[in-house]
Amino acid sequence: MFRQFVAAAMIVSCSADAAVSADATPDFARFVALWPGEYDNLSQVQAQAAAGVPEKERNPAMKLFIREVDLPAFGPLAYYAEWRAADGSDKVVRQRIYALQSDAARGALRLNLHIWPADNPAFVARTTGAHRDPARLAGVTPADMAGLAGCDVFFTADGDGFAGAMDRGACAFPAPDGTPIYSWSQMRIDAAAFAYLDGWFHPDGRPYMAFTKDWFRFDRRPAKQ
Repeated sequence: MFRQFVAAAMIVSCSADAAVSADATPDFARFVALWPGEYDNLSQVQAQAAAGVPEKERNPAMKLFIREVDLPAFGPLAYYAEWRAADGSDKVVRQRIYALQSDAARGALRLNLHIWPADNPAFVARTTGAHRDPARLAGVTPADMAGLAGCDVFFTADGDGFAGAMDRGACAFPAPDGTPIYSWSQMRIDAAAFAYLDGWFHPDGRPYMAFTKDWFRFDRRPAKQ
């Protein structure tokens, strides 16, 4: 799929509103090589325990699966991500679809974030496990996702990996209690790990809710032979 995507990119002219440009091909190739895989943060959780971090302050132990999926409605290059608890329950914690494109005007890779609807348990049940069986995502479109705007993550090359973040203040929505807030995510991906930190903030930048004290660090598992 990615080779077809690059071939198409080579014939797209570069402009401020072009979704894909030939200039982005090297970074696309590097990012695509780094992004998919199987991860867990067990080393991080064990290190927190060894350092005496109280259990309630440690990052939850989880497994993360990211794989490329063929979902044309999300664009030419889309990924499915699924987090599962690593406490023995294997409970699904989070699902996302990420669609990757070039933002020529910003000189960045834009990761469009599509969030699973919390009010549709049947949809969640139908799509759970799509990292093993992508057919579970058949027919899924952006209209099935929670309708949030401004929640894209913009990546630029950073050493041997990529660093990214949302535009601060852009991913705005009301909190469960009605308070106006925004979500701000920071991310980093390299050959060894995928790391991120999420938080909710008041419009003036004051913290509303921190989900974890420390960044999540998901180490890449060795590829299965």
